[in-house]
Amino acid sequence: MSDNKIKTFRKQQNLSQEQLAEKAQVSLRTIQRLEAGEETNTTTLNLVAGALGVEVSDLASHDDSEQHQAKLADADEQLQLQLHDRHDEYKMYRTFYTVGYIIVMFAWGACLPLVHNEIAKSIMGVFWIGGWIIFGAGRRWLTLYKLNPKLDQKYPLTVNRLDKNK
Repeated sequence: MSDNKIKTFRKQQNLSQEQLAEKAQVSLRTIQRLEAGEETNTTTLNLVAGALGVEVSDLASHDDSEQHQAKLADADEQLQLQLHDRHDEYKMYRTFYTVGYIIVMFAWGACLPLVHNEIAKSIMGVFWIGGWIIFGAGRRWLTLYKLNPKLDQKYPLTVNRLDKNK
């Protein structure tokens, strides 16, 4: 990259090369090469831009060639595609979870009239009401600790970009 813009952004954020490499999920040597002005692929540009919290186009100088501008446009297209795919996959997960959740809760509720012991029926009712709360908390936990890490791994360009593109 021209003008060492990566280095400028990195220093503005008080990040070492090692910290930026870790945050961008690239090697230290990759950061060193980028700061030395060597070219890289669009995926790496996206990862570094995301880690710095800037757009890929912010890393380019104003006098870049048309070829370089095309590379930046491709990087943005890759990012948008991964954001779209990640969003679709997340929506599919939520739909499946919600359908399963509703089926379980309706089945539980349907079992209540079949119980003739009033104490057991009261306990089941409490669990039924609590189930709605538990399933909601369970969905949040699964999303945060199970689904998001898998989506981060599957769609690495989106890791540092989700809040900016919602």
